[in-house]
This record gives sequence, structure tokens and C-alpha cells, in this order.
Amino acid sequence: MHDIAVHALDLILLLYIAFVFGINNAGITVMGMLASGFNYRRSAGVAVLGFMTGALLEGWKMGGVIMLEDHIDTVTYAVTAAMLSIFSLLNMPVSMVNIMFAGYVGGVASTCPIPIGHVAYVIAAWIIAPFIALIATMAIYHLILRSTALLSLANLSRFYSIMMPPAAFYASYAIGANNLGLLYSMGGGYTTYGIYMMPAVLAVFSAGVMMGKGVSRFLSEDIVGYTPATVLSGISACSIILWVSTQIRIPLPFSQMLIGSLIGINMVRRPHVYNKRSLLLLVSSWIGSTLLSLTITSVITMTMA
Repeated sequence: MHDIAVHALDLILLLYIAFVFGINNAGITVMGMLASGFNYRRSAGVAVLGFMTGALLEGWKMGGVIMLEDHIDTVTYAVTAAMLSIFSLLNMPVSMVNIMFAGYVGGVASTCPIPIGHVAYVIAAWIIAPFIALIATMAIYHLILRSTALLSLANLSRFYSIMMPPAAFYASYAIGANNLGLLYSMGGGYTTYGIYMMPAVLAVFSAGVMMGKGVSRFLSEDIVGYTPATVLSGISACSIILWVSTQIRIPLPFSQMLIGSLIGINMVRRPHVYNKRSLLLLVSSWIGSTLLSLTITSVITMTMA
């Protein structure tokens, strides 16, 4: 009876994380279409379709990245759910990948030796990926400017309205395969039990995306003053990097790559348009949420041992 209750709690927490992750992650891909004049509902619809497609077709590649014991996974789920809830109420985008992986490290470290090589590999990717994204974004940005230099304003607007939906779809696809695939694999994965979980996880996640307008506003208005060219180049570069990371089973936070690349562009072009206070708040939330998850999960797991 106790095992049944624990598994039921894990299931509830997993679905709740998927829902809040949808809210918190909505702005990452929706912002691009908003920049081109699309309304939120249509933008979110394209994103949801991309998330679902990526999770269904390639999410299985993230299976086994995080392997937890029964008592550790409940703690990790609970801490992740609580922290995502708090930051989403504040309309602050944070990384579920960072929080969950840090919880995994904290839980494992308190009970047995952690796989240092694997953890170092992931952390190194978190540090290096934003710089790679910045370089790739700048290259794509200059290519777009050169390709559209002779277009009239009307044709330029039409160009972005045509290009932004597939870019947003591909970004959502990459996030679905990597981030949502990671989350889904923890809830039974691509087993007989896990397959029954898939519709539920995708449904609650999609509902969260539709309700994530506040987080979208934070990303699109409070951090970076962007243009369709900067967003299109940033989303395209980060999507490719995230897709590659899925093939080698590295969980990456898309938001950190994207914001890093957009900030980089705004630092080299004129005028400089970004909110330093909001940027500092965002970076602090990423670092703080990761360290908090690591600490809290470690302390709770040691107490239970």
C-alpha cells in the first residue's frame, strides 16, 4: 500500500511539473512569433505542436540520463515542483533542466558516490553552450541582414512572418525532444507504463503553455530590446545546438542559450538595448534555483537516509 501511495504521489508531482514547466517555458519560443505580430494564442498553438512532435519522435533519446532511486525521485520531484511554482508565480523563467539535474546530483551525493564524469560533462555543456550559441547567432544574424538588405519594408515584414513560425516550431521541437523527453523518461519512460503516461504529460504541458503569457512578456519586454532579425537568428542557432545535444543525451536549458545569444547581439550592435536590472535578476534566478535545488534535495535525502 505504501509503494502504491508513493508511486501515485510521484505521478501527481510529475504531471504538475509538466504543467508548470509549460507555463514557465512558454515564452521561449512564443516570443519569436510575438515579435513578428502574431497573437499569443496562435503562437502558443505552433509551439505546442512543436513540443508534442519533438517529444514523440525524439524524446526517447533522453531516457536514462537521470536514474533515481524510489525515495530520491520523490524528493527531486517535490523540490522541482515547488521551485518551478514559486518562480512561475513571479513570472520568472527558470530552467527545469537545471533544477531537476541539480536535485538529482544532490540526492545521489547524499546516498552514494556521484558519477563525477557525467555531472562534469553536463555542467561543462551548460557553460560552453551559451558561448557557442552566441557565435552561431551572430553568424546567422549577419547572414539574415545581408540576405534582406534589398527588400522593401513590406517584403521584409512578409519575410519574417513566413520564417518565424517554422523557426518557432523547430525550437519547440528541439525543446520537446530534449527537455520534455528528459522529464517524460523519468516518469516511466518509453516502457509499456510510460506510453500510457505520454498523453497525460503532453496534455498538462500544453495547457501550461497556453497559460504562460506572463513569462512570455518578461522575456519579450523586460530583458532584451530585440528585432525579428535577432530573435530569428537566436532561435535558429539555439535550436540546432539543442537538437545536437539531444543526439548525445545532454540535457541543456534552451532559455540560457537564447538569452545569452540575444544579449550578446545587443552588446555588439547599436544601440545597446537590454535591461541590466532584469538581466541580473534572471541570471541570479538561474544560479540560485540550481544551488537551492542541490542543497535542499541533499539535505532532505540525508535526513531520510
